[in-house]
Amino acid sequence: MNRNSNHYINIKFQAGAIDHEGVNGCQVEDVISVLVEKLKSHQNGEFACAENSIAISNLETANYALRVRKERLENKERT
Repeated sequence: MNRNSNHYINIKFQAGAIDHEGVNGCQVEDVISVLVEKLKSHQNGEFACAENSIAISNLETANYALRVRKERLENKERT
C-alpha cells in the first residue's frame, strides 16, 4: 500500500515457529500494537474521534484474544 511516495509500509511476518526457525519477522500482535499506538497518538491531536476509540478498543481486544491463544498453546505443549 503506497498512497504517498514519502510513506510506505513493508511488513515481514514471522515464518515458522520461533522455537524451530528463530525470530525472522514480526508477529501479528506486533503490528496490532503499532496500530494501537498510532491511533492513540491521533486521539491526542486534531484527529481525535469516537471511531478511533472504537478501533483502539477492538484492536486491543484482538491482541488479548491472540495472547490467550498463545498461552493456551504454550500450556498445551507443557502437558
